[in-house]
Amino acid sequence: MRWLPILLCSAALAGDTDVAGKIREAMAKGDYAAAAALYSGLINGGQASPELRSNYGLTLHLAGRNQDALEQFRLALRQKPDLTAANLFAGVALVELDRAGEALRYLDRARSLDGAGAAPLVALGKAYVALRDFAKANAAYAEAVKRDPKLSEGWYGLGITYRSLAEEQLNRAAHREPGNAAEWRRLLDQSLVALNQAVALAPDSPRAHLILGESLRDSGKLVDAIPEYQAAIRLAPKMQAAYLGLATTYWKNGDFDRALPELDRALDLSPADPEANAIYADILEHRNDPDNAEKRAMLAVAGNPRLFAAHIVLARIYLSRRQPEKAVQQLEQVVNADPDGSYHFLLWRAYKLSGKPKEAEAALAEFQRIRSTQQP
Repeated sequence: MRWLPILLCSAALAGDTDVAGKIREAMAKGDYAAAAALYSGLINGGQASPELRSNYGLTLHLAGRNQDALEQFRLALRQKPDLTAANLFAGVALVELDRAGEALRYLDRARSLDGAGAAPLVALGKAYVALRDFAKANAAYAEAVKRDPKLSEGWYGLGITYRSLAEEQLNRAAHREPGNAAEWRRLLDQSLVALNQAVALAPDSPRAHLILGESLRDSGKLVDAIPEYQAAIRLAPKMQAAYLGLATTYWKNGDFDRALPELDRALDLSPADPEANAIYADILEHRNDPDNAEKRAMLAVAGNPRLFAAHIVLARIYLSRRQPEKAVQQLEQVVNADPDGSYHFLLWRAYKLSGKPKEAEAALAEFQRIRSTQQP
């Protein structure tokens, strides 16, 4: 985590300059295991100060040994509870161990001890993201960039949490819960501002370009999204999500000829990807290839039974084959999340072909109700 400080306790090593030099050399080379072994030797030799244990824990963390690192941080904090680095990295280690709830007390402590630094706030933001508390994560990232306006990691976190909050608004609306379209738009706009700042500060970050592309696409700015996905691909040629995002953008824009090659690349990297298969199915169905479209849609549903687009493709295929009962089975799984009435319109057709006039009438009435609520 490049935004976190890597500290060596020079005071603790003042009497052992040879070992201190070796530790610095190992850290400079990225050989954290070697640095950890040197710290271990010092501690076993009797130099077990809390600062030294904290630095030992840091090297263990960087070497990927988070559980061992956590033990050292806790030993350090028993001796010196106000040690900022030990609190910070204990929290970071716990997040990486999928124990974000336990991390909060350490990270809150680090934030209170370091009243000017942004690192504890970024770590706290990551913990709240892991807990899916996007509002608190967003507040932590906002404070981080206030403290350090040039911190790309903070702007990136702010952007993805604004985007996650926007998705929560959209999901509430999809499930007929109280949602706010204006708030959804505001949050997406805030996401775009933050992600543009992240990209400006870290132009070589493929994930920043990727998420900026996603946010632009969700905002309806399809043309602007395309170069962001392309930048992500240039920087990370095996980033499957970037190919899928680019394909999705072309698909939403009705450009199937450009979408298909990107889908092929996405599926080469992840053949069972549900979203890629669902989009492929939709394109094939529109191009009058229902058999292959059905195969793709079934793959998509197998990977993600809640992927509405795949169920809709299957329903359209079954209606074209005059198999209304099978279409009803697909539509009944998604109709409660009907975004614009189109699902109920298909359901009306399916019930009508099935010889179920009462059900057809109810579906048509719901279609008309949804459409009436969307009139300007």
